[in-house]
Amino acid sequence: MSAPTAATRESVYQRDDRRCAACGVMVLTFQHRRAVGMGGSKTVPSPVDGLSLCAVCNAGCEGDMQAQALRYGWKVRRWVTYPERVPVFYPREQSWYRLEGVRRVRISRSVAMDMGCSVYGPDWLFWHEAIA
Repeated sequence: MSAPTAATRESVYQRDDRRCAACGVMVLTFQHRRAVGMGGSKTVPSPVDGLSLCAVCNAGCEGDMQAQALRYGWKVRRWVTYPERVPVFYPREQSWYRLEGVRRVRISRSVAMDMGCSVYGPDWLFWHEAIA
């Protein structure tokens, strides 16, 4: 996946209230939810492929926060074709959301669990056992 267009980057920042989805700070980078890989690809990311994260949390999603990033939908597995099917948790708001392009729609925890299970199966439940 290549870099987002300026319009996509801006719309993702607006959708996420110009705050890091993980910690809430207001200095942002564009986090690719699907792995880009070395050198990227020619595919331009859509808004559901991106998330607003600060540089520290963005680096953490690629490092020591990978498990949390998957659990909260900040990252999705490379094989996930439709990242919009993976809900995203915003800890500052203590809420789950479904991403619909440049919009986010608040959903219940049970809907988030259903969505996550439909993509990841029992792995999603395993990732969430400790945070019931």
